[in-house]
Amino acid sequence: MPQLSLSFREAFNAENTDEFPVILVEITPPGLGETLYICSEPAVRLSADPLRYGIVHLGQEYQWIVMTAAWPDDQDGRPPATTLVFANVVEDMAATVRGVTPGTQTEVVLKMVLSSAPDDVEESYIMRATNGSYNAQQVTLDVSREPIEAEPYPAQRMTKNNYPGLFR
Repeated sequence: MPQLSLSFREAFNAENTDEFPVILVEITPPGLGETLYICSEPAVRLSADPLRYGIVHLGQEYQWIVMTAAWPDDQDGRPPATTLVFANVVEDMAATVRGVTPGTQTEVVLKMVLSSAPDDVEESYIMRATNGSYNAQQVTLDVSREPIEAEPYPAQRMTKNNYPGLFR
């Protein structure tokens, strides 16, 4: 379990506060296309013409889009997974989801920050989009991490140079 800062926990559990948790989402399509930077809260005004809200994290602007996101669950026997639902308002958002097919490697990075300290990442996940769908109103992405059991063991080949004790 990650250790969250005291200010983050206080803001998360407070009844009334000016600070709030923000989920940052980075979606990188296969083939290293242009990464989409999306956030869950309109913390600051990014531009006046066109009117855009979002947050600035480490110098990168994350555009606010109405979204539903639950933090990935941690259940025994399954890798962390969640479903992200975005309002279909960003151009080419549907094109990004169309690229999510079985076997593709669309990378999704989830970061949790506090609105008053957007450069301090409280928790993050690097995941892969496993399924995507869209319609005129919303775009849905199912994201998950590969199971740890899928990691090859041992990671190296059993050769004389790597494992001399096996070949006596």
